[in-house]
Amino acid sequence: MNGSPSARGAWIGLSAFFVTAVFWGANVPVTAVLFGAFDPYYMSIWRVAVATVALAAMLVATQGWSALAIPIGWTRFALLGLSMSAFFVIYNVGLLYTNAITAAAVMVGSPIYAALFLRATTGAPFDKGFWVAAPLTLIGGAIAVLGRAEAGGQTLSLQGGEPLIALCIVAWTLYSMAAQRWFRPEESQLRRTYVGCFSAIFWSSVIWLVCRVVGIAGPPNLDPPAEAVLLLVGIAVLATAVAGVSWNVGVSRLGIAAGSLWQNAVPVFAVLISMAFGIHPTGQQIVGGVIVMAGVAYMQWLKFR
Repeated sequence: MNGSPSARGAWIGLSAFFVTAVFWGANVPVTAVLFGAFDPYYMSIWRVAVATVALAAMLVATQGWSALAIPIGWTRFALLGLSMSAFFVIYNVGLLYTNAITAAAVMVGSPIYAALFLRATTGAPFDKGFWVAAPLTLIGGAIAVLGRAEAGGQTLSLQGGEPLIALCIVAWTLYSMAAQRWFRPEESQLRRTYVGCFSAIFWSSVIWLVCRVVGIAGPPNLDPPAEAVLLLVGIAVLATAVAGVSWNVGVSRLGIAAGSLWQNAVPVFAVLISMAFGIHPTGQQIVGGVIVMAGVAYMQWLKFR
């Protein structure tokens, strides 16, 4: 996973991460709209459920009905879905106890969190050029976040949820590692993503039920507007199912460290896509986005070279 890829493999990985960044970028403004109709915990159940149905349909069309069987042990199946669900719930809880600007600033450090976690748990060496590319994405991300803060009249402020934002990156890294290591090498990335989402339906339901009992989650909206339902289905298919597959493809070709750099490109695409909703980027966001992409491009150039 962390070795030098072939030129074809590098192009496939690069294209996969690009697709992921675009669809995850679209997820940001659309999810903000969906929060007006759905509780975030309840919405998570439907997102992974719709994504699972979409992935199952793709599996049957490409590999047949037998591909729907779970190809790993039940313990690994449960842990795979738990790590995916943990990412969503930890991120949501973290947002409850911080503001969006501070959360974005903390998530800018995702390449560092992921690289250090991989180093500590697997001893994986840092990718070539990582310590040049990572600071560039950190600087660019910070400039973009501060530009967003000034445009919205918000400020950075610590409210206690910031460690949870960093922890959710660790949860996603665990999922990404497990998705590559717990399956036979010949298993497709489509099937791996399907198994993870299928397991996450159970865990997302459990998490929502617990949050409902303790009063964190409100009653579910059983009569949402048709427009909200369409947006939910669209973002579940694109940002959860398709982007989930493309993320795993990218990780299998270029590694998690390279993927973590592309995560900092997600806000860049979020800003571009937000323009369709009448939200225009600031000068700082444009400059920050250029710097982020420069860092990503530098590391990918080393991979190709």
